[in-house]
Amino acid sequence: MRTFVVMLATAAAVSLSGCGATARTTTVQSSAFPTLTSATAQFSSKDHGKDADSALAVQLMRSNGELGAEIRTVGVKFDENAASGPFAFSITGPFTTNDVNDGEVRLRLNADGDDDWTFDMNMALRFSDGSTRNFAWRSVRLDHNQPERVLTLAGGRL
Repeated sequence: MRTFVVMLATAAAVSLSGCGATARTTTVQSSAFPTLTSATAQFSSKDHGKDADSALAVQLMRSNGELGAEIRTVGVKFDENAASGPFAFSITGPFTTNDVNDGEVRLRLNADGDDDWTFDMNMALRFSDGSTRNFAWRSVRLDHNQPERVLTLAGGRL
């Protein structure tokens, strides 16, 4: 009988210790990528500049199509064979260093009349960890027939 009581007490102790009263802490660590803090773009017009009446939009896009930053210019003339800028982007959404590999830049010219514009574009992205990523694209052309271009960040990486 004594053995039975000891076994019963042991079984009760084991079952009570596993009743869910034991707390477990699980820590989930997510890798945080540095975020975009500022961005600028500079344009070097070739033999055709951009008329002041033609509006320009430059959009920094994540791979999922989400807008990260944007420049809009209206009433600004870009002289031929001259540099214009740098122009600061407005940060509008999330963009991290992880987005750089698959990101894109969308350029759109709302041409006034038959305006056409050929240019080189340099872009600098600055992130929260202090790093800078630089990009350059050469001989980009926008006009009233083809007012939009999408450029990959990977294709312009310096």
